[in-house]
Amino acid sequence: MPQPETSSAPPPGQPLSETYLQISPNILEIFPRFRPPVDIYLHDEALGRVGLLHGAGRRLGAEAQARVAGLAAEGRLFLLREDYHVYARHLSRKLGLVLVEDGLNPCEVAEIFSLALRDKVARFLDQPRREELDRLRGDIAILAEYLWADPCRVAVLTRALHRDHDPAVHAVNTLFIGIGLFVMLTSSAPAGAGGSGGAERTALSAMALGLALHDLGMTSVPRFITDKERYLLRRDRESIERHIEAGLRMIERLKVRDPVVRQCLEEHHERLDGSGYPRGLRGEAISLPGRLCAVADTFAAMIGSRPHRGAGSPDEAVATLVHESRRYDRRLTGLLAALLDSGVPGCAMPRTGR
Repeated sequence: MPQPETSSAPPPGQPLSETYLQISPNILEIFPRFRPPVDIYLHDEALGRVGLLHGAGRRLGAEAQARVAGLAAEGRLFLLREDYHVYARHLSRKLGLVLVEDGLNPCEVAEIFSLALRDKVARFLDQPRREELDRLRGDIAILAEYLWADPCRVAVLTRALHRDHDPAVHAVNTLFIGIGLFVMLTSSAPAGAGGSGGAERTALSAMALGLALHDLGMTSVPRFITDKERYLLRRDRESIERHIEAGLRMIERLKVRDPVVRQCLEEHHERLDGSGYPRGLRGEAISLPGRLCAVADTFAAMIGSRPHRGAGSPDEAVATLVHESRRYDRRLTGLLAALLDSGVPGCAMPRTGR
């Protein structure tokens, strides 16, 4: 293996950890052994500088692999944080690492969760079988553990939303916004409180799964209807409204018994004034998970792109929901406005700029 070719250091006064992420043995293990996808840097403590050790995509022989592994074990290897889109994709395939890798910043973790959950949701929607559902549940359990340990972390998730016209993107956007509202409702614990005073992990998992699966029945609606660029005909709307019943049949077949999941699927299109569907429920007849999912789903739909319109502004979406107090839970829309503006009460507003 060649010696470091170039050297670079963080700007004066900036800690090493703000420019570089230390490559632990766990992180090294997720990369292809022969061709790591990122530049690998070596920190020379004696000289106080960081040099490029191995370029992205270049082949590593067996001897070089052993040396890299040894340097990682010594804590001397780093990668550029600006390459996070590359390593986030690899980390998303072993999501449990976010619980043990202290060097990852909240923005990186949010992107890793987004990638992992979008992948699992997409695979489940494509093949709604028990094994795919179990994989999704596994990643959601990791998310619940992450938020239970520190509820303040949810604020960064709500700033990791994507705008693509894609069912998995919409599901994860709804999940991130909805779980943020759930944390706001249930958690009074400040950062580092280990989950005391907040929601139980099982409650977080159930709510998150319901939010992720809320539109499951849309897989039964033909794409020529969901992708229409013009206003829908009455028969098209009726076909879409039947997605509630289709989703409930699917979770019944998969033996998903949690009432919170069912309430999210069954009630996310109900409205407080009775104008929703499928049952036209009013007020308190709509469960809390149903009302919460309705706010999160509608917000996610407003900010996501659609064939007939571009992505909407988050500020305008919140203002619309707050104004529609006859249809949407006023407390929840107020919490949504606060969450997006200032984060979870008692928590420092996260830095999201890169």
